[in-house]
Amino acid sequence: MLTTALQQSVKIPVSSYLGLTEYAYTCYADSNDKNVFYVVPEIPVFSARDGRPQFMFYKYRSTDQQGGYAQFTVNLPQPTEEMKDKIRALLYNNISGQLSAKSTLIVKYVKANKAFKDDPTNKTKEKDRDTALKNTGLTAEQASVYEELYDPSKGDDQFLNRLMPDEAKKIKLQQPRYTTAQATLILDNNKAFYREIPTVLTPSGLGDNDTVFSLSLTGEGATLFEQVLKGSEKNASVGVRFNFTLDASLPAASVTVSYSSEKTKEVTQEIDRHTWSADEKKIEQKYLDAQAITSKVEIDLGAEELGMSQEQYLAWKESLRLWGQKQVEQILSSQTGLDMSLNLLNDAGGFDKFKESLKDTQSFSRVYSENAVVSFTIAPQTQLPSILSLLKKGEKLEDYFKEYDLDDPFYSHLQPEFYVTRDLAKYNIENVIVTVKYGDKASTLTFDRDDDKPKKTDYWYVDQKLGRVYSYSYVVNFSGVHAKPYHSGPIEVVDSLVETINVAQCGIVYADIATLISPAGWKIFEQVVVKTQYSDPKHGIEENPVNQIVTEKNPPQPYIYPIGIKQEEPIFFTADYHTVDGSKLTYVPPGSDSSSQMPDYATTKANQIQIENALPRQQNFNIVFQIPEQNVAFISFDLYIDYPRYHFKITKNLTVDEFPENKKTIVKSLTVQVMADEAGNEAEYSYKATIVYNEKPEKEIEDKFTGTTVFVKC
Repeated sequence: MLTTALQQSVKIPVSSYLGLTEYAYTCYADSNDKNVFYVVPEIPVFSARDGRPQFMFYKYRSTDQQGGYAQFTVNLPQPTEEMKDKIRALLYNNISGQLSAKSTLIVKYVKANKAFKDDPTNKTKEKDRDTALKNTGLTAEQASVYEELYDPSKGDDQFLNRLMPDEAKKIKLQQPRYTTAQATLILDNNKAFYREIPTVLTPSGLGDNDTVFSLSLTGEGATLFEQVLKGSEKNASVGVRFNFTLDASLPAASVTVSYSSEKTKEVTQEIDRHTWSADEKKIEQKYLDAQAITSKVEIDLGAEELGMSQEQYLAWKESLRLWGQKQVEQILSSQTGLDMSLNLLNDAGGFDKFKESLKDTQSFSRVYSENAVVSFTIAPQTQLPSILSLLKKGEKLEDYFKEYDLDDPFYSHLQPEFYVTRDLAKYNIENVIVTVKYGDKASTLTFDRDDDKPKKTDYWYVDQKLGRVYSYSYVVNFSGVHAKPYHSGPIEVVDSLVETINVAQCGIVYADIATLISPAGWKIFEQVVVKTQYSDPKHGIEENPVNQIVTEKNPPQPYIYPIGIKQEEPIFFTADYHTVDGSKLTYVPPGSDSSSQMPDYATTKANQIQIENALPRQQNFNIVFQIPEQNVAFISFDLYIDYPRYHFKITKNLTVDEFPENKKTIVKSLTVQVMADEAGNEAEYSYKATIVYNEKPEKEIEDKFTGTTVFVKC
């Protein structure tokens, strides 16, 4: 699994990416395999065909109207094999500093653990041991391997060779598995420039993530964008931002996030519509300053101890803070059904809609600690270069910018082109049938899973009475027992020659389901039963429950319910965690919007359900057996951790059958996966020890305790 604890930005010379001579990739390590790194491109670029940018701008005018249309393709290029060789070499050389620092931290842990074992009643040494383990970023099981290998005669870097990849050429560079992908144009938000505001697109999350953007512009917008997009040899045009989420494990840091519903409402009362529409950064800062939303990062180690430069360290810490902020936004989006991203506040459906949605939000606080598996966000973005700066010798700017006089008889025709978003199979869509009408003329276009390429209507001459106004409607047909087709109704279009149908918004209740459970977590759980359901009795939509058994090798499938109308109700979901020792825990994470009708269920209006590790935190318990007399033959010890709120109990056992002569204290450790700290879910600790003697009857001791050290007087 990808870990954010070890990451390197690697820059290599390039010649195949338009406008760039150097390109940067961020490489993230794998938490289990030292030879695996995940490569993420940092800079979106224009897609090229035969060395030319896939870009075209059309500007049109007539006696009564003017406007423009731009279409271009942007991607995040994956490295070629030749580039990968350069990345491997740089990566191998650059990570040794961080891994040498990690070796030092492991040695500190081994020493701290030995010091505690030699003096098990010393609380300071116990705390030092626990802190040292946390700083390594290892689990207790992983750290125990290094304890066995530790050589006191060697230095702090004795584990460097074990931590380093075997050699540069053996480094495997892979593309991460993204759970969601989005692409957005960063534009001036003046609505006078657009005939239709560009929507957020959903690239595939695979390969180069080629994404086609289109802009339908007013006359004013066309004039401005022509100037900007033509540009000069240096200046930039429009910006593009990709947003990817993926499963990752946190490094040796703690991120505490919180949201206050009351403070948010107070801040919103102070914001007027002028501020709302003018400056999203001002809005964001108001919420952060009032601590309506907080994201606090705690790291025990400094830059030097982690083998980072100060610049790397601060950037890493800031990335964790922003990640925490994103977690708050995702939880709020789940509660409200709106995009609550702070960097898109003034696009979140309008001021009144946002303000009204606050009544649905609930205050919460969550702590994410080291080794927790989380949904991590990566957001490459850039300002695209001007077309002029990309021209090769012999090329003309006019090849990319066309201007038409619509009054010229040569241009008095109409032939709209239609796109559907390329994820028909993802949503169980059989086909999309589009009917386009211009007066008494009509064209029917059919898209299906085998053929989702753009399609054009018949060639129509412009009727003076109708002008360049046409209409279309479409039907989306789904597979499945409960599926209902979606009918769009008539849509009128003026001037635009390209229309995109976003199938994700066509009467589908959809939620991608991600399990944030690491390979180590799957050693605890035999399976997780994920239950999802949706109904809308008011509109005659019957209940559609889906239960699925999830294991490490059997990931969950998305919840898809084609209802044929707009989704108005939330999806209900819960998860039953079945542990390998036969226990069962029904759990939904704190911050989820719980249901009064179904107490064990949470609800969401978002398109993603995250099934987290219900036992994410590793807790070490030290059991100190005090043996004043040498007559003990055997000890059986049971540790109990009870969570009354969830009716869940954890039991761990250890035995002692060796008693060295003249040793009056024996220290044993138990490592237990426990629930995250959460208000109202305090654990109750107890134990039972059965002591078998050589020459007298056995004895049972039962008691409650607090803390992490138990003293058993035998």
